Amino acid sequence: MTPDDTSNQTHIATNTDSMPPGQTAADVTPPIGITPPQVLAQAAADGRRGAAWRLLYWIMENDPRAVIAVSSLEDDRLGQHLLEFIAIGTWAGKPFVIPKPLRSAHARTRLRTLFLPGAPAVRLQAVKALGRVGDAAAVPALLDALHTDDEQLGSQIFVALVQLGHVAVPALIEASKSNSAWMRWHCLRALGEIGDTRALPILVRSLCDKDHSVAWVGAKALALFGKQSVIPVLHLLSSTETTPWLVETSAYVLSNQYRSNPKLKPYLEPVIQHMRGVAYQIATPQSASKAVAEILADGVLKE
Repeated sequence: MTPDDTSNQTHIATNTDSMPPGQTAADVTPPIGITPPQVLAQAAADGRRGAAWRLLYWIMENDPRAVIAVSSLEDDRLGQHLLEFIAIGTWAGKPFVIPKPLRSAHARTRLRTLFLPGAPAVRLQAVKALGRVGDAAAVPALLDALHTDDEQLGSQIFVALVQLGHVAVPALIEASKSNSAWMRWHCLRALGEIGDTRALPILVRSLCDKDHSVAWVGAKALALFGKQSVIPVLHLLSSTETTPWLVETSAYVLSNQYRSNPKLKPYLEPVIQHMRGVAYQIATPQSASKAVAEILADGVLKE
């Protein structure tokens, strides 16, 4: 038996004449065959749905050859197709009709375990593939995978999120509100690298984050936005209690901007000087408000 598809559906032709009334061909498990999982894995990566469901069958049967075949295949498409099937039930963008035993919630859960710590090679391959999908639906799977102490995987997730770019921004902004400092840190870092202005409000608020590492990554991300970060940070300083930590993070952003844009130095340097002064909690809001008014009045920046 070969792994090739012979029709638009993924199951093999079966004798439907002997089926009980009301039962469809897709409800009957066709012969599985003896094609090695390694061959099925490559064919499934090529988009062949018949090979895909047979591979899934062997995975559901806990056949170690199938898991090894998936983890050892150096073809990112397989991981992408697997996650596509878990998320929306299609394979390589095509309808994917599979036998009834593989449609259960248990089957989906079993397949998700391929992306858990027990199979790091599979997860790494899948993360690489997700970064190329170009679909916002990939973001939740990537963020879920962040709950790991695998440094290599975490780095690849960051790359994948940045590759997804603007489509990932809404989900990243939402995840940046997480109770997990680890999650906030990664999301803010990715938002800074993507450079979408929709992220500016959450990045500005992050300067006050209770976790100092999160606040610092937010400051570094804001610095990447250049002059666009100046007015929002000044508004924050004029309306928020000035804490020692806010002084450090906001001063980092503002000093970066006037070093890159000398025209801003006369406006921003006095703000930073007041933040460093003894009466910084009183002087900083006033100085920030004054700087905003002068910058806008002189037409140096726009609101």
